[in-house]
Amino acid sequence: MKPMLRFFTLLSLAFGGPLSFAGLYGQTLDSARTSQLDALFREYDRTDRPGLAVGIVQQGALVYSKSFGMANLETRTVFTPETVSDIGSVAKQITCMAIVLLEQQGKLSFDDDIRAFFPGLPDFGTPITIRHLVHHTSGLREIYAMLELGGWIGGDGIRQEDALTMVSHLKELNFKPGDQYAYCNTAYMLLGEIIQRAGGKPYEAWMREHIFEPLGMRQTYVMDIQGELFPNCAESYGSAGPDSWVKIYDNSTAFGQGGIYTTLPDLAKWADNFRTGKVGGESGLRQMAQRGVLNSGDTLRYAFGIEHGRHGNLALLQHSGASAGYRAMLTYVPEQGLAIVMKANFAGFNSELFNQKVLQILFPEEQKSGAGATPAQKISKPEELRLSAEQLAAYAGTYFCPELESYYRIRVDGGRLILNQRRLGDFILKPEEADRFVSSSGFNLQFERDKKSRLTGFRISNSRVLRLWVEKQKE
Repeated sequence: MKPMLRFFTLLSLAFGGPLSFAGLYGQTLDSARTSQLDALFREYDRTDRPGLAVGIVQQGALVYSKSFGMANLETRTVFTPETVSDIGSVAKQITCMAIVLLEQQGKLSFDDDIRAFFPGLPDFGTPITIRHLVHHTSGLREIYAMLELGGWIGGDGIRQEDALTMVSHLKELNFKPGDQYAYCNTAYMLLGEIIQRAGGKPYEAWMREHIFEPLGMRQTYVMDIQGELFPNCAESYGSAGPDSWVKIYDNSTAFGQGGIYTTLPDLAKWADNFRTGKVGGESGLRQMAQRGVLNSGDTLRYAFGIEHGRHGNLALLQHSGASAGYRAMLTYVPEQGLAIVMKANFAGFNSELFNQKVLQILFPEEQKSGAGATPAQKISKPEELRLSAEQLAAYAGTYFCPELESYYRIRVDGGRLILNQRRLGDFILKPEEADRFVSSSGFNLQFERDKKSRLTGFRISNSRVLRLWVEKQKE
């Protein structure tokens, strides 16, 4: 078998389907689909709202490359394919390719204990490996969710070193490494640090030498300095009402989990690497497609910074991204050697929804037919639990979280239990059952008692932090 044919055959097997070597459209996109795509994004083709760029990459060529709206509303700068913007968590797959390359170079192993790179981290009893970080199975608490509980407000700066500081102060994990999947930006910030330590260079310098330059991504940057300026960079926006916009500032210097700014053509070059293997080779692409496996033996959809999905019978590799007001999406269709890339500079852009609509335009024959919607199930509303004034008063007091070094105060006000955090303000606590409450913002509190039934504290959980201990202080 010829080397190139063998390469594509192995790639096809790795990604779960036969390849069509002819491709779907060759080097052009037919006029009907072009018109449909133009119509899909036409509502954004205005000079009074933020913008986006969309590309279809077929066999290495950008067969569709269009932009809509504005990169900067103040200077009236148009959003173009060459506009630079943050791609958010789409950067995770690029971080993972760096980890794969370092493994190929013999500078690390996926099963290395991360304490080999961070000797000062706590020993949680079971090693956390690089593989755990990659697949979001480490059990580490998620940094954004953790900081939110401690009083972090959107727009506050997050530094790269905050990840190590936070992990160094952890007393417990969310779960034993490998037992569960829980999306975790902390893990990818640590991967960014490992790239620096194993690679012997700053993250951006290493990425530029080993990934950006080999792929010709010369307009791609890493935000590792707060407020760093990039040429032709779009502003980041959020909605302040109908046709009204405000800036949303990216004050982060974190990388590994995100932090990569790029243009549509550069992102297309990265996406096409899933076809060519120019960086990483066939073994690297097979590794990137390897799904995580839990201790139970269950296989995840999440691989190396990419998630396996499907559109009808077509296998997909994809990941979305969000940072400040920036949004992005990358989907690769291995059977067609085709990629969809899109990025925007406003928080209201639903990249995953529009990605699905683009897939429907490109592959209408893959739509599922005859599958009706599942009838909605009537859910009986549980009877509201009512506590007496005396019962509510027992929960009142001051509480302290050692991991966050943050205080919480609980008081009774107007017959309701109120939780206060100094920066976040007040939250109403609604009783769900004995000693369990849900807050008006959605996080849960489970109070604990000693053998004499005296309250000792509570464990607080949100979407990505589980059972964080908060201790009741003596009055």
